[in-house]
Amino acid sequence: MAANCPYLPLLLAIFTIINSASAQLPTTTTTPSPPPPPFVPSLPPPSPLPTPPPPPPSLSPSPPPLLTPLPPPPSLSTPPPPSVTPLAPPPHHFPSPPPPPPSRRAPARRSPRPQQLNNIIDALMGAGDFTNLEDIISAINPLSLPLSATIFIPQEDPLNVTPLYMDPFIFPYHIVPQRLSFSDLQLLRTNTRLPTLLPHKSILITNSSASNFTLDDSCITQPDVYSNNAVTVHGISAVLDYATYGDGLHKSSKPPAPQPEAITPAPRFAPGGPVTDSMSDAACLCSESPIVFFIVSAVLAFKIHGNPLAR
Repeated sequence: MAANCPYLPLLLAIFTIINSASAQLPTTTTTPSPPPPPFVPSLPPPSPLPTPPPPPPSLSPSPPPLLTPLPPPPSLSTPPPPSVTPLAPPPHHFPSPPPPPPSRRAPARRSPRPQQLNNIIDALMGAGDFTNLEDIISAINPLSLPLSATIFIPQEDPLNVTPLYMDPFIFPYHIVPQRLSFSDLQLLRTNTRLPTLLPHKSILITNSSASNFTLDDSCITQPDVYSNNAVTVHGISAVLDYATYGDGLHKSSKPPAPQPEAITPAPRFAPGGPVTDSMSDAACLCSESPIVFFIVSAVLAFKIHGNPLAR
């Protein structure tokens, strides 16, 4: 058998060497490699869409170009004046209607009164004799009052209230542009005059006694009804009359009228009758110059020639 296979001992020797060498090598653990990914065939990229061919040129003829008109030649005449645009008339404003007159019984809404006028009204209402004068006090314009003033208010009486509403000069005549308390008034003498807000008119002190202090013959019934550092209010019995006392020519100061002189009438002569010493009013009215001259001439002729009937 060895003669038939001459390479057999050589192969056995090589195999023995390989086994011995493999026994000496360290054993290594062989990790199986992961399977390769499945084969995905790559698709070709999409082909771009074909571009549409350009439209064929239009065969219609193009319109001719527009001709720009030439400017007109300059004119040698004078150009017309520029037109003037009339101004629009201003808008017409209709006047606002006048406000209705305030009613005395139902007064309209007024602006808020100053606190000082409210205090005066409260004082007059508390006195009890001036309740109907609230509207008059409310109608006072605070700007027309001086910094200090003395106000004389008549008592509640129809005869006193009516002139205050009817005459616009009455109420300014009752305001003195100076604060005068009742003690200040007592220091003044009779016939002293107090200036008022009514121009050229003044109040006359007709009696300066403490028990019967009168102004224009109107007695002060409630002195110092309201008083502060600027205003003093006194109650009086009647309305002050500026027409009688305001200009200084009141009734008590007028000079007495001169008495007419007694004229003795001339004696009356009647032709052919006795002389009469009495002369009636009718004879005085008939004493014109021609008649008197005729009568005197007749009497003289009668005395000179005598009575021809007696011969």
